[in-house]
Amino acid sequence: MKLIILIVIVLAVVVWLQRLQKNLGRDRSSSAGSPFPGGAASAANEPAQAEAMVACVHCGIHFPASEAVADTSGAVFCSAEHRRLHAS
Repeated sequence: MKLIILIVIVLAVVVWLQRLQKNLGRDRSSSAGSPFPGGAASAANEPAQAEAMVACVHCGIHFPASEAVADTSGAVFCSAEHRRLHAS
C-alpha cells in the first residue's frame, strides 16, 4: 500500500513539474520580442472584439449578426428556412 501511494505522489510531482516547465516556456516565448519588461503588448495578443448578437424572429435563438438572414421588412432570422416558415 505504501508503494502505491509513493508511486502516485511521484507521478503527481512529475506531472506538476512538466506543466510548470511548459508554462515557463510559454511565458518566455510570449515576452521575448516585447519592448516592455512586463510582457508582450501587441495587437496580436489582444482579444478580438465582440460581435453584436441578434435573435431569430422565428425561434428566438441568439447568433452573431454577421450570420443573420434578413427579409424585406428588416426582421432577422437564423436561417433561410426560418425566414420562409415565418413568411407563410
